[in-house]
Amino acid sequence: MSDEKRNDDEDLDAEEEAVEEGTGPELEAGSEADSAPEDSQDDDSEGDEGEPSEDDEAKADASRDAEPDAAETDAAVSKDTESNDAESKGAVSKAAPPVKATAAPASRTHLIRGGVLTFVGFFASFLMMANESQVSHGPLWGMLTMLLGTAGLLDLLGLWHDGAAGRTELRETALFAREGEAPWTSPLIAAPVALAVLAIGAAVGGYDGLPITIVAALACLLPAALTRPGLMVLLVAGGLYLPFLGVYGLWDPWETHYGEVAREILARDDWISLWWAQEDWFWSKPILIFWSEALSMGALGVDFHADANPAHPEWAIRLPHFILATGALYAIYALVSQRFSKRAGLVTATVVATLPHFFFLAHQAITDMPFVSNMTMAIAMLGLAVTAAPDREVKRFGIGPVTFSLRHLVIGLITVVVVPQILYLLSRNVTWMDTGAPFGWHGDMFMSGSAGNNGIPGNSPVHDVEPAFAAVGAQPVVQALIWLLGYLGLLWLLRKETRSQSLYMFAFYFFCGLAFMAKGIPGFALPGLVALFFLIGTRRWDLLLEGKLRVGAGILTVLTVGMPWYVAMYIRHGQPFTDRLLIHDHINRLTAGVHGDTGSIEYFIEQMGYGLFPWIALAPLALAAWLAPWRRQTAPDDEARRQVLILVALWLASAFTLFSAMTTKFHHYIFPAVPPAGILVGLAVDRLLSRAPKKTDWRRIGATALALVAPLPAIAGVGGMWGDLHGVVPEGVDEAAVEGWVSAQAWSTGQSVFAILIAGLLLAGAWRLMQRTSPKTADPRDVWAKGAVTTGLLVAPPVLALVGRDLSWVTDARPQGYERLIHLFVYNYGRPWPEYLDFRPALTGFAVVAVCVVLIAAIKPLRDVATRAFLGVALLFAVWALDVYMIELSPHWGQREQVQRY
Repeated sequence: MSDEKRNDDEDLDAEEEAVEEGTGPELEAGSEADSAPEDSQDDDSEGDEGEPSEDDEAKADASRDAEPDAAETDAAVSKDTESNDAESKGAVSKAAPPVKATAAPASRTHLIRGGVLTFVGFFASFLMMANESQVSHGPLWGMLTMLLGTAGLLDLLGLWHDGAAGRTELRETALFAREGEAPWTSPLIAAPVALAVLAIGAAVGGYDGLPITIVAALACLLPAALTRPGLMVLLVAGGLYLPFLGVYGLWDPWETHYGEVAREILARDDWISLWWAQEDWFWSKPILIFWSEALSMGALGVDFHADANPAHPEWAIRLPHFILATGALYAIYALVSQRFSKRAGLVTATVVATLPHFFFLAHQAITDMPFVSNMTMAIAMLGLAVTAAPDREVKRFGIGPVTFSLRHLVIGLITVVVVPQILYLLSRNVTWMDTGAPFGWHGDMFMSGSAGNNGIPGNSPVHDVEPAFAAVGAQPVVQALIWLLGYLGLLWLLRKETRSQSLYMFAFYFFCGLAFMAKGIPGFALPGLVALFFLIGTRRWDLLLEGKLRVGAGILTVLTVGMPWYVAMYIRHGQPFTDRLLIHDHINRLTAGVHGDTGSIEYFIEQMGYGLFPWIALAPLALAAWLAPWRRQTAPDDEARRQVLILVALWLASAFTLFSAMTTKFHHYIFPAVPPAGILVGLAVDRLLSRAPKKTDWRRIGATALALVAPLPAIAGVGGMWGDLHGVVPEGVDEAAVEGWVSAQAWSTGQSVFAILIAGLLLAGAWRLMQRTSPKTADPRDVWAKGAVTTGLLVAPPVLALVGRDLSWVTDARPQGYERLIHLFVYNYGRPWPEYLDFRPALTGFAVVAVCVVLIAAIKPLRDVATRAFLGVALLFAVWALDVYMIELSPHWGQREQVQRY
């Protein structure tokens, strides 16, 4: 195989990452494929060109034979220097020749089969939408029929059978067990076992047993995830966010508010006009959060009728936000793993997952996660696009006669979002009748009022109303035809598109469209600003002038994906809708101020400190890491990495500047700046870890596990010195003794010292194991470390100590330390704190141990193991904050307990 062909085969796309996972353990990158990017980083520091030796090429060939997903590291692999140099410069002069698909023999079979499946799937979806009575679990059946229609459409276009030449067989990917692995470590075996455990556990244990059932199901995936970093990202997200997602009630005011609006969608059977009994028409937020929650409730069978009082709606309402958060984390992994290394991708995604602002909002059913997660996925796709060779063909996978690639995914995503909107608009002028003629044709009419609450005091009368614009040209069927033309235009552009860069750009615009549906104008404006600033900062105007950004197609994509609901709402409700959403909730919030706080730039700097704890300690180091690529650029890979760093830094700067300039301020408004900050920190953390060995080393995995759990007894020991670690005063305690009860339960000195000694022994054991497995040669990345690491780690302890003090101290003035975390996502900052909760001991334990661990990391021989231990502190803090802090506060900020009692 020629070098050019081999380099081309190694270039995998972000969509392929979901299929072809890495081969190294989660923090070790324990395969040649994963360590290759780090080798190229080393070469960068030494000033070498990063060109592989013949021995390296031979090893890489052997790795590809034994571990097919070695190809996945794409531009991060130093062996791919020729194409990476072209990618980073924006002009591919020596790009590897693409592998062209061999056309399948001419046949009309796929036209008949695809046409039938497309018609059956889409027409079944339309009938459920047009039916005058609702179908039980209708959204679930609608999803299935939509998937059927989408699969048929891809078949109709001939995309499932576009030739086998140049494709990667699915059996060669990480979905299957590799040579030397036990069969049960294959995801194709582990995933069905996990699903079976989940189904059996849910059937036996019910809702009360779901947390344990979910943990058991995730544990079934752990053996496979240890050598597949992408799967480990999903496992980290699932382990942190999913087990206790729905065990506590919805929080006032937003979760209950938005959940009620979503319930009314189902009860009123109206997916356009939103209703909230307190204000009648609800126009202040865009549609994505309400559609996702209504789809989840309908699919999972939550009883949405008036006064039904379903027992556990929390799972269904929060589930879409968990899925979106997980998608954002995986997009971060895809970007970083392809342009740096798989280990860097895993570490960076884990850092973002353990940021308080991120994990709290992953557990809150409010509009911020739908907006920021889609924006994150959009900018990740942009990063992959601007560092990809323009003419490089997308990697294709196959199983039997079926071939699929990123093109299938992009077309499929656009279809499942756009087609339901088109069909629903069509159904507003057509009703499928239970009796008489099968279809009744009529103008658009919709209900005003709350379904099932007519005549109830406080509710508006239920009656039918006509749209503000009721002319024939404004009817939903006409709107549907217009959006159908846009959709067909996208299909025409995508039907033969096989270039990675173009497909990434379509994905970028698709997620911008979803972000537009989630937050309005900022959904596409902020990613657009980031793209513009990137062009200015890198002077890569060729991306725009040569049409590589696909701006025209992008505008069509954003409009077709995100605009139909806005147009339908304006036609139904007229100017009052745009006055509320556009003027009041967009322009006035930006300029005049609507609710919220006021403040200057330090307002969000303070909230970023709490929202990034404990990773705020490494923010100075992340800045040094961001500056490092300018110091020495000799390898071609370094240019692509530099451009990714520029993109992420501009994302952070744009988001922080935009929301700091707004007159209206809430603590969570700075959330769009949190993911890029986490990415920069994550890349710096990866630099602190020692270079991984070429092959999987289970001793290093064991050392990592010891380092991750070592902080636990230390946190317990230090926190125990200050009082009860749970922080909850039990019922029955005399009122006079409540205030000091928590601190009165402090551990004895002996108990605390014993716990701290255990932590020290665990950390020492991890260090000893790491010493036995660390590479004997010097790590060339120390060139970077001489300035950046020393400076960053010396600044880290005082920064972390200041933030930790703010979180753990109680003063005469509010907010108290433990209130600052909840203020990251609540609305009323002046609400009284419950007297029976005092989390100072636990927060003190986390703060002190985090400072100590980062101090240890400043000692070079201990840096590797201390960095892993610091990651353990962050993981433990996320678990405590979500599964203790948030759950204990829930009764005070929700009403579920009162409803259940009465």
